[in-house]
Amino acid sequence: MPPISESKKLPIVQAHLLLGQWGLAKKKLDQVEASYQGLDYWRLLSLYWLSIEDYSKALLVHEDALQRYPDDDFIWNNYGVLLGLRNRWGEACAAFEKAGEKGSLKRQSVQINLSRCAIRQNQVNLAEIYLKQAKEIADLPLIGLMTELNLVLIQGSNDKARLIFNNIQADKETARGSVHFDEYNCLSRHLIARETDPTLYSSASNFTCLNGSRY
Repeated sequence: MPPISESKKLPIVQAHLLLGQWGLAKKKLDQVEASYQGLDYWRLLSLYWLSIEDYSKALLVHEDALQRYPDDDFIWNNYGVLLGLRNRWGEACAAFEKAGEKGSLKRQSVQINLSRCAIRQNQVNLAEIYLKQAKEIADLPLIGLMTELNLVLIQGSNDKARLIFNNIQADKETARGSVHFDEYNCLSRHLIARETDPTLYSSASNFTCLNGSRY
């Protein structure tokens, strides 16, 4: 079998990462020659360490990558995710803002993360703007739907909240198996409480289920 050319190694690494084949991805990353270790290599390397949840190593690799590529929105966004996992919310939101500034095109994940930051900072109108931009890019993924549910519950829109929650429930197994399981449960409890006694929740509040969740 002929050796794999350098130009094909990184697409193979990406495929392994998408399939959750961490060991195979790392093996191929280790085989990439120095002359091919450009932006795509550092994106995949940083994503690998984030994916296997070695957050200490991932932070170091992301910081190294940002030294080399300080204008890359993909690395800034994932760096923000890592900082959020360490409960360093202020720094995380600053990283997401960098990602938003650096990107030539808006990334949906960045807009969702910025919306969640705005919710944490009680900037409801700004959160709504970011989420609208995310919805314009594509249908919201699970984390986007839960962000929207947080937002409409804060705004006191219980009927709209039920519609969004029904969409989430349609993919309940995914929600239960995701890293956002605690947030899903929190949202469920609050929605049921509001529907049980709407007189207690008839106006906007600073309620949030984001605390303790990852971005």
